[in-house]
Amino acid sequence: MEYFHGTIVKGLSELKPSLSPFSNLKEPVVYLTTSRQLALHYIWDEKRIGVKMPMLDIRKDGTLVFQEMFSGALEYFYKGVSGYVYRCIGDYEMNSDVGVNTCATARTAVPVTDFEYIEDVYESIISYGDKGTFIYERYEDLPQWRIDVIRGHIIRFIKRNDLLSDIAHPSYGFIQEKFPQYWKEAKVLSESGLL
Repeated sequence: MEYFHGTIVKGLSELKPSLSPFSNLKEPVVYLTTSRQLALHYIWDEKRIGVKMPMLDIRKDGTLVFQEMFSGALEYFYKGVSGYVYRCIGDYEMNSDVGVNTCATARTAVPVTDFEYIEDVYESIISYGDKGTFIYERYEDLPQWRIDVIRGHIIRFIKRNDLLSDIAHPSYGFIQEKFPQYWKEAKVLSESGLL
């Protein structure tokens, strides 16, 4: 079967298991997907952004829905970012524990069959809209209840990662910059003993 893995890392001949701080899995694994389109969303410059927050919903028919948590998120995360989609052939275990219905994992190294260089991830992601398999939900168009869900997610993220105290956390600056109103709210809640 054919699987894909997206990354900014060049020149891989095999994908090695790693323990991701962004995953609910607590063991080192290689993450693969049967969707080349989804693999694009994992070509991510964590050094620039400090957080991995793809904000995706994958419908049963395979359509990917990108849900903005702030205005211009898709461009912010992907415009001008280049990377690689590695293709792997094998028989790997689909893993529902990851929470992504097209995801497989491997506990040992996975050989790379070939790869594709992606010059601009944003442009490549947007091209799926023309194929009818990508929906872009812009922040400005979200109903209030969705904005309330985003607020709750960010406040919990601040609390769970102790961001108000941990200035060395990779997401510290990103959360302050992109969610200043929730940052201020979290500070007030913390000072009042409610966070």
